[in-house]
Amino acid sequence: MEEKKLLLFAGTTEGRRLLDFLTRQRIPCDVCVATEYGRDLLQDVPAGMARVLTGRLDEAAMEGLLRETGYALCVDATHPYAVEVTKNIRAAANAAGVPLLRLLRDAGREDGVIRFSTLDEAVEYLAEHPGNVLSTIGSKELSALTRLEGFGKRIFARILPLAGAVEQCVSMGFQGQNLVCMQGPFSKELNAAMLRQFGCRFLLTKNSGAAGGFEEKLAAARETGAQVLLIGRPAEAEGMSYEAVEAEIRRRWDIPKQETLRSHFPIFVPVQGRKVLVVGGGKIAQRRVKTLCRFDWRVKVVSPEAGEGIRALADAGRLDWEARCFAPDDLDGVFLAVAATDDRKVNHMVGTLAQERGVFVSVADDREACSFFFPAVAVGEKLTAGIVGDGTDHAAVSRAAKRIREVLQDEN
Repeated sequence: MEEKKLLLFAGTTEGRRLLDFLTRQRIPCDVCVATEYGRDLLQDVPAGMARVLTGRLDEAAMEGLLRETGYALCVDATHPYAVEVTKNIRAAANAAGVPLLRLLRDAGREDGVIRFSTLDEAVEYLAEHPGNVLSTIGSKELSALTRLEGFGKRIFARILPLAGAVEQCVSMGFQGQNLVCMQGPFSKELNAAMLRQFGCRFLLTKNSGAAGGFEEKLAAARETGAQVLLIGRPAEAEGMSYEAVEAEIRRRWDIPKQETLRSHFPIFVPVQGRKVLVVGGGKIAQRRVKTLCRFDWRVKVVSPEAGEGIRALADAGRLDWEARCFAPDDLDGVFLAVAATDDRKVNHMVGTLAQERGVFVSVADDREACSFFFPAVAVGEKLTAGIVGDGTDHAAVSRAAKRIREVLQDEN
C-alpha cells in the first residue's frame, strides 16, 4: 500500500516546527518554499525525510503539483501577510480535490499602536507627520515608502541580508546606514538600540506574532517612546492554530497523542565559588548580573563601560568589573559565561570560544549559539525556581515567573 503523503507550504517558524513534527513521525512530505533563503533554513532536515521544492508557484503550478503527486493533505503555513499565496493555495487545493488546512499564527495583543489597513494608508500618515522611521516590513513593499519626501535619509529599512533584496533596495535609493541588513530574531534591547541610534520617532511594522518578534518590537517602542505604525493583518475567514493542525494530522495518520517532549531540561548545580563571566555592561548584562549575584558565584564582568547597577555591585564587592574589551583568556577557569554586549560579532565570538572550551554559555541575541538558556528566576526563602520557554513567547515566561514569585512569597 502506497504511503499517504503531505504537501507543506512553509517559510515561517510554524512551518519549520511542523516539518520537524512530520519528520519525527516519519510522515512522508514535500515542502514548498519560495526562496533559496527559505530552502537554506531547512538544510538540517534528515536526508530522505522530506523533499524541498524551491521557487514561487502560481495557482496553476500548485494545482499541477497537487494533482501529479496525489497528496492526502495540504497544509498552508505561509506568512499571515502572504494573502495572494494563501488564495492560490486554497484555489489549487479545491481544484485538485486535496483537503487543505490553513495554519494561522496567533496575532497577540496590539496595545498602543496606530493601525492601518494598508501600507498606502501608513504612507499617507507619515507624509503628514515628520520624524525618522525604522521600517521592519521587509524589502518587497519598500517602494511605497519612496513616495515620502526625503525618504533616503528619513527611512531606515531593516531587511534580510540577501543579495537580491539588497540590490533591489539600493536601486530604490536606500543605502548606507539607512539600509540595515540583518537576520533576526531581534531582542527588545536590539530593537530599542536601533530606534535610539537612528533617532526614530516611528516604528513601521506588521504583526508577525510572537514567533516573529512582534512583542519585542512593541516593548522596544514603549521603552524608547517611538510610535508603532502597524499594517494590520488581512482578515482570514478560516484557519487553525498550530496545535489544532498537529492534532488533525495525528488523526488522519492515526498517530496517538503523545506527551509533548520538552526542548530544555532544567538542571540545578552547586555554584559555590564557581566562576561566572559576563561580557557586556548594558541593560541586558545588568539584568543578568543582578540575577547571578543572588547566588554564590564569583562573578566577573568585562566591558569598557558599565551601567550604574554593575558599578554599584562592583563597589559593594559583589563582583569584579574590568573596564576593557573581552579577551579569549577571560574564559580560563570559567564554569558559565554570558555574552550580552550590543555587538553581535562580539557575542558570537564569546559564544563560539566558550563552546569550544566546554563552557556553558548564554548569548543574548542568538538563541542558536546558546548552550544553556538564561531562565527567569523566582527565589523564595528556601525555594528557587527557574522558568524557560521555547523562545516564541517571552511575555508568557514573564507572566509565569511573576505568578511563581507570588507563590514563593506566600511560602515564606
